[in-house]
Amino acid sequence: MTDYRPDYHPQPPSPPWQAPPVAPWQTPPPPTGSLPARRRGRTLLMVAAVAVVLVAGLGVGLAAGLLTRGSPASTPTGNSGTSTTAAAQALYKQALAATRGSAGVHYVSVSTGASVTQKTVGDATQDGGAQLITLNSTYGDEQFTLRLVSGTVYFQGNTPAVEDQLGVPAGGAAAVQGKWVSVSASDGPYSVLQPGITVAEQASCLAMTPKSIAQVTATDGSKATRINGTFTSQQCGSGPGHLDVAAESHLPIAQASATSAGGITTTGSVTFSGWGIAVPATAPATPVAWSTLGASGPPGGYGGGGGGNSQGPTATPSV
Repeated sequence: MTDYRPDYHPQPPSPPWQAPPVAPWQTPPPPTGSLPARRRGRTLLMVAAVAVVLVAGLGVGLAAGLLTRGSPASTPTGNSGTSTTAAAQALYKQALAATRGSAGVHYVSVSTGASVTQKTVGDATQDGGAQLITLNSTYGDEQFTLRLVSGTVYFQGNTPAVEDQLGVPAGGAAAVQGKWVSVSASDGPYSVLQPGITVAEQASCLAMTPKSIAQVTATDGSKATRINGTFTSQQCGSGPGHLDVAAESHLPIAQASATSAGGITTTGSVTFSGWGIAVPATAPATPVAWSTLGASGPPGGYGGGGGGNSQGPTATPSV
C-alpha cells in the first residue's frame, strides 16, 4: 500500500504526508468552530451548550436526498407494522453479517453539530486499516492520519492534532508535526485513537433497532433497500436514522442519523464503497515511540479538543 498524503501543512516545514492506498484524499475546506468533532469510533462529547461531534454517520435529521434519491423512507404500502418490522429485522441481520464477513471497505464519514464539522476517510480491513481525519478544535484545524498494524496505532499529524490527540505540550508539538509516532496499547492515547479502524468496529457503528423498510435508488442508480430505525451504538452514538443496503448483496451503501444530547443535535452521514477489497495498512519505517515524547493527558483528555469533559470510548459487544 502506498502511503497516505494529506495536503494540509499548517506550520511548514514538515515532513511530507503520505499518499493514499486507493486515490488521493480530498481535503475539505478548513472547518470553523471551537471544539472538535468526534471521529467515527469514539463516544459523543458534550461540553456545556457546545457540541463536540461524533463521526457516527447516521440520521433521520438529514434530508434523504443527501445519500439517496427516490422513494421516501416510509413503511411500504400494503405491509402491516408487524410484518414490516420483521422484514426490517431480517434484512438488518443479513446486512450486519455481510458487513462483518467482508475483507474490507472504504468509507467517508461527515459529521456536523452546531458550528463543528469533522470528516473521516478510511479503509478498514479485518485486522487493521487507516483513516485520514480533519476536524476543528480549540487547538486549531486538526488533520492527522492513523494506521492500525499488528495492534499498534501509527499517528502522523499537524501541530494542533499532536497537542490534542497525543497530549504533547505546545512547546514541543511543532517538532513532532509530520513525524510518525507509534502508540502502543498501554499508551494513554491508544484507547481514543484505535476504536473504529477495523471492519468489526465499523460494523459496531451500525448497531440499530430496525423498524421498517422502503425501496430507494442509490446515488449510483442501483436499487437499494432502506432500513429505518433507531441506532443504538454506544461507541458511535444513538438516535433515529436509516441504513441503505444493496438489493442483492445486502451490504451497506449509506448511513445517516441525527443524534441529540444536551439539547444539541448532531447530524452525520457515511457512504460505503469497495466492499470486499482489503487495503492493508503498513507500518512506517522509523516511527517515534509516544512514550519518548514527554506527553500527558491534555485538558479534556486525549482527543478532547481542549474541553473539560471528555469521555473515553465504550465497548460495544452488542453487534
